[in-house]
Amino acid sequence: MTRIYLANACSLKDYSEIAYAKLTDYRKKKTDKLHVEMPRLTSITAGLLLNYATKDYLLKGNEEVDVDNNKKLNHEGLLPLEAGKSPIVEVSIDELIDSYDKDYDFEIEEMGQGKPVYATRKDIYFNISHTASIVVVAISSKAIGIDIDGNRNFSDRMIDKFYSENEAAWVYGNDLTKHDRFFTIWTMKEAFSKMIGCGITKTILNVEFLHDTDKVECIYNGEKQNVIIEESEYLGYKITAIKEA
Repeated sequence: MTRIYLANACSLKDYSEIAYAKLTDYRKKKTDKLHVEMPRLTSITAGLLLNYATKDYLLKGNEEVDVDNNKKLNHEGLLPLEAGKSPIVEVSIDELIDSYDKDYDFEIEEMGQGKPVYATRKDIYFNISHTASIVVVAISSKAIGIDIDGNRNFSDRMIDKFYSENEAAWVYGNDLTKHDRFFTIWTMKEAFSKMIGCGITKTILNVEFLHDTDKVECIYNGEKQNVIIEESEYLGYKITAIKEA
């Protein structure tokens, strides 16, 4: 099962030095390259959230989500679960700091295109994304990519340039849902590129997501991909996680 975790970096402003001190050397080096406040805060939050997510996944990751018991799940921190959508565990900054456990700071190495993976835990896959102050982490037992985006403008030129004929027709097909459909496909393209470990520039024109049926199909280099696509929403943002089936 995929688990998705979310935190808001805005709440970190008053605790950034305390939180920074807890981070791994890997995350500190990434943070030290950033000199604007919000990117630094999101980087620190990403380090905290990955630690929390890894620990939580290893302790609870095999539990099944009881959709019929949604009230209980909400009480435990899961956002409302809708049919066909993934549960999101929203974690406060206070909880991230207080529960930080260095036993779950597994060594990270980067693959060819810079994709971070655990060097010593090949049974756990993770991926991180952020937009504005929102950070999300996806954890799974198989290769996974995640993206969060939305709440911003886009142009028809982007659709015409980066979307296939089928994708563009689907986006343009309904003016009322055009914005929603644009970011549905955009986050899918981003998540897929992160799952396979290639940059978006190398995959965006070669991967296609077809919405002609009830189940979305992923086509890469002309071949149908055996992947699982999980969609969520948070405060108007689209969140898509894609993992190997």
